[in-house]
Amino acid sequence: MLTGRRISKHQGAQPVLVEVSVSVGPESRLGVVGPNGIGKTTLLRILAGIDRPDSGTVELAPASLTVGYLAQEPDGLPGETLYEYLARRTGVAAASARLDRLTEELVTDPGKVDAYTEVLERFLVLGGDDLEARAATVSAELGLPADRLAVPLASLSGGQAARAGLAAILLSRFDVFLLDEPTN
Repeated sequence: MLTGRRISKHQGAQPVLVEVSVSVGPESRLGVVGPNGIGKTTLLRILAGIDRPDSGTVELAPASLTVGYLAQEPDGLPGETLYEYLARRTGVAAASARLDRLTEELVTDPGKVDAYTEVLERFLVLGGDDLEARAATVSAELGLPADRLAVPLASLSGGQAARAGLAAILLSRFDVFLLDEPTN
């Protein structure tokens, strides 16, 4: 369960959210509807753990619950390829970097075997072992040919970049998905 309790957020002196509470239970599908500027994106970003509320709490039950967020606009890094973007957005890139670091440390410190095992399990849970194959399949299903995986995200058309964001969410193994205007 993802729960936001009495969440408040201000933009300068202007309140954006005032004591908003929401619970997302198992297998729930919720829509947040309202006029532009009312705080929908702010609420989703807080629930996803990207931004912090000024007051209130976000609770995950169980604590290991993972939350994915699809932004309105693609958030590629400069020079990042489509595949690198997908690896970063799914969490595989960070898990892979931690795994590589612990592999090196394990050579000189066998006591790190438990930490290595934990990071390896996380890498596998995130789908790191077969991300490349799944990325090619999902991308193709969304109209992004496999040869686009090596192309810088910035060189994709607006529609292709939007599909890249959708591919990242579809490839992710999050427990909760927060989609901010997924039809844009």
